[in-house]
Amino acid sequence: MPADKFRSPRYLGLDLAWAPRQSSGGAVMETDENGVLRLKSSSSLRAHEDILSWLARNRGRHGCILAVNAPIIVENTGGQRPCDQALHEHFATNFVDEYHVNITNASHPRTIGRALQRMGFDADPTGEGDRVVETYNQPTQVLLFDLERPIRLKSGPVGARKDAVARFREVLVEKLDDAYPPLEMSPALDALVSADLPSSNGSRVGEQEEQLEAVLCAYTAAYLDIRGPQACAFFGDLRDGYVLMPTSRHPEGQPG
Repeated sequence: MPADKFRSPRYLGLDLAWAPRQSSGGAVMETDENGVLRLKSSSSLRAHEDILSWLARNRGRHGCILAVNAPIIVENTGGQRPCDQALHEHFATNFVDEYHVNITNASHPRTIGRALQRMGFDADPTGEGDRVVETYNQPTQVLLFDLERPIRLKSGPVGARKDAVARFREVLVEKLDDAYPPLEMSPALDALVSADLPSSNGSRVGEQEEQLEAVLCAYTAAYLDIRGPQACAFFGDLRDGYVLMPTSRHPEGQPG
């Protein structure tokens, strides 16, 4: 297909804050006519309206899959969703953080999730149109990065957080370059992974954390589209909430 005729779907990643006053991170990926996946941009998002405006700008005209690192279908008034219980049991030996997701403590991401569905995003990962899926980056790290436990961002003193960011971005570039689909270096990704950490204050480190998390979310969206729902791990259901994650860097039978 000639380059001027090629139209890539958009793969969006959103590291969504659980509280409306906290910042979020966004990332946009596309493939080119040769199937090469690249990060086009990453952003810091400050408010509910900022998030929805970013989505509207970057949704594109040729299909879109959005992966959100936060709960988007939440119907239980207390306790945990069944999908979270099942996920934490499955990854119990990997020290993945356990969350009690319910209407009370996840009201902001739930509100965003409902707004996305009003915008026409289908929460069904097997759908044909624009889709929004919930993902969870900690177990995704375990599955894609071959880690016994995830690299924890956003916690601890600033110095420890800088070390975690440095390790996360190094592993992300190394492992996703050697994956299917491969994530190739781009100006946007290079700017993110080479950003100066030693002189960064806590706020700037936070922006780095959120945008890197969003990159992993956007990769999950691309993985879902390119390798299909059957290549993903799926905990839960559309009624009570679910979590979707990539399962492996390479398809079965392909050397990795």
